Amino acid sequence: MNATLLQLHHREAFEQTVTRALTAGAGAGILHLATARLGLPVPLAWLVPAAVVLGCARGDKWDRVLLGGLGLLLTALPYALGMAPGWTVAFSAGAAGALLVRSRLSDRGENGQVAEARPTLFHFGLGAALCAGLTLGGVEVARIFSARLADLATPALLGAGVTGGILGLFVGLSAVASHLALSADPVEARVEALLPQLAGDFHALTERALNLYRQCGQSLALLPREPAREELARTLGRMTRDAAELASEWAGVEAQLEERAQAELQAEREDLERSARASTDAVARRQLELAAASLGEEVERLGELKQRRERILARLRTEVALLERARVALLSLRSGQAQLKAAELSALARRFRALSSVQWEEGQAMDAVAAQATVGTSPMIQGTSGHSMPVEAVPSEADGGPAGTSLTEQPRARET
Repeated sequence: MNATLLQLHHREAFEQTVTRALTAGAGAGILHLATARLGLPVPLAWLVPAAVVLGCARGDKWDRVLLGGLGLLLTALPYALGMAPGWTVAFSAGAAGALLVRSRLSDRGENGQVAEARPTLFHFGLGAALCAGLTLGGVEVARIFSARLADLATPALLGAGVTGGILGLFVGLSAVASHLALSADPVEARVEALLPQLAGDFHALTERALNLYRQCGQSLALLPREPAREELARTLGRMTRDAAELASEWAGVEAQLEERAQAELQAEREDLERSARASTDAVARRQLELAAASLGEEVERLGELKQRRERILARLRTEVALLERARVALLSLRSGQAQLKAAELSALARRFRALSSVQWEEGQAMDAVAAQATVGTSPMIQGTSGHSMPVEAVPSEADGGPAGTSLTEQPRARET
């Protein structure tokens, strides 16, 4: 558990963020020196966090513009509130830490991630707290270094760059909040939670769908961030989740579809029929015949459910086949020019969205026809008193739904 929480996700991206923060801090330190020489000193504790946010902003053009604007505004706002110096620095740095987490989320694409761990609101708070604490410590360390460099008669430009770089390093280290204890992809987490409930073909197909979903995510992560990529990611997520939900809804019916269950019902039915033939009382014989007929209905329903199970498995195999096609298609997009990749990705997203929608609508339509046919052929058994006594049938669900009641709990005629 501890190893999982301390796992550093995307180490290369974290190292790149720290390097950018170090460079941005050095630049901010030189800018601080320039403003001091001009007689308009700007606090270094504001310049460095703002410069780090600007230097580490990721995502598309609009994401970078938004993050940069918020980096300047939110980090400067505490200085206009008239708080104590320590609280001012802490709140300013906290805003920068939260924006660094948002920058990481924008870099990956919030809606374009497939099978990728991602930050949550907890990580925004963690980033803000880490950045506030590290910045307060970094200010003290930078002050000490600045004094030592002054004692060594270090050139002012070099000293300002080193001082700003040290503070930028502390601010950049707070970006670790967006790389630790990340939340799992919701589709992946849902499928993993459902897998232990499945068995047989349903388990194998769902597990295969999850593996293909992860492989598609690895290929998508290597492609440029485009609206088509996010659209395809949503389509793949919906296909995988629907397949897992469909399999889970039928997991409870598997036990009732075993050959042994059907054989036991058939044996009980034959036993009731023999008892009815051997009975000398007309009322008791009629009641036994009704009970046998009711069990006969259950046996027929089991046969119908087996056929519907085959349709469910066919639909699952179709979804898995679509995911396999998506995996192969994404592999072919790894090479080529960026513009061609974007065009092919857009066409790919539209095609798979259309295929998935058509397949799902056809399955729903076929199930509706089968359900109507089942309802139309439900027999009625007449009771001994002259009133009709219906044999309650299993409700006809969609292929995506399980039997609403247990097949072995159908009501039987009570013996008097």
